Amino acid sequence: MAYEVVVTGASGFIGGALLNQLSKSNIPATGLSRQKVEGLTTVSSYLDWLSSKDAILIHLAQPRNATNPSDGDEIALCRSLCSKSWQHIIYVSSSIVYGDTRGYLRRPDEKVTAVNEYAMVKLECESIVASAGGTCLRFANVYGPGMAPNSVIADILGQIPGIGPLMVKDKIPICDFVWIEDAVRCVVLASIVRPGILLNVGSGTGISIGNLAELTLNLAGEETRPVVSKTNLGRSSHLVLDISQTQNILNWSPEWDISGGLSYLLKLKMSNE
Repeated sequence: MAYEVVVTGASGFIGGALLNQLSKSNIPATGLSRQKVEGLTTVSSYLDWLSSKDAILIHLAQPRNATNPSDGDEIALCRSLCSKSWQHIIYVSSSIVYGDTRGYLRRPDEKVTAVNEYAMVKLECESIVASAGGTCLRFANVYGPGMAPNSVIADILGQIPGIGPLMVKDKIPICDFVWIEDAVRCVVLASIVRPGILLNVGSGTGISIGNLAELTLNLAGEETRPVVSKTNLGRSSHLVLDISQTQNILNWSPEWDISGGLSYLLKLKMSNE
């Protein structure tokens, strides 16, 4: 059956890449934004958009900063959007809901408890979307061209080229990073398959922030520079996703590894300087 896609938060890092991927896949899409952006449909409220039984909603429009408090508006918006008529709903959630205290691959079928307000909002929205028969995708750390300047990888790249120590917040945490094109390709496949379940979207491989910085320095030919932590958690931190179910159900796997992604970003950075 023919369908179109409606994307909230289309002016963001993931939203822009998603619209490009939908276009490449010849899937008609409308990008909604509360900001005035060329090529997107400006709305004062996402609820102003008239839903359609022939349309799929991909809901991205939520704050990505886990340190910001929530006033409940995100949950209310999600509930109102899900009460409308859609062919299917896809909600982009976050792997932050798992916390970072377990050293094994985190599975979408395991029970989780919100460790902060941000995670609570994500879990509540997941529950709302699940009740509407929708699909929830828990994203790992998404990186690539256009990523937020305060992200870990952007901060590392911002110190290259350079001399002296490369500073990171903390070398210890082990994280899962997924390339932007791999992430949005997974969303597009979810819009086609419409599994109606919770799935993880990551690389399935972890790397410590210290090793990430060292790898970036090696690729840049600055391997003699030390990597120094600004602070230290004083405990282990590990958050890596089990993506096996996503691979099986959506016939999807990441095409980019962290070395390839960093190499691309370094070349892009050097070409722009």
